[in-house]
Amino acid sequence: MEMLTLIISLSIIMWYIIDRFKEMWKGTKYGKYITMFVSAVFAFAIAFGFGVDIILALGLVQEGSTIGTVITALALMSGSSAVAEIIERVKGGK
Repeated sequence: MEMLTLIISLSIIMWYIIDRFKEMWKGTKYGKYITMFVSAVFAFAIAFGFGVDIILALGLVQEGSTIGTVITALALMSGSSAVAEIIERVKGGK
């Protein structure tokens, strides 16, 4: 449960920071792609830097793996609400 809390917390912090800096490129032609790139770099840095694995955190495997960390980074890229939805569905929610 501690790792799930860490993943959600990191996601919230990451997107808070990205939203603050998004104003710098908001009006540009490729603003959407810049946001995607920044979130990808940030998410992979967080996932591998903290060694978080959403598959391990959910108790689906016994030990962490690189693919679990990559999946965590992809979930972080899609936003904190996406991370919360994944956890809710795995736990049997709507």
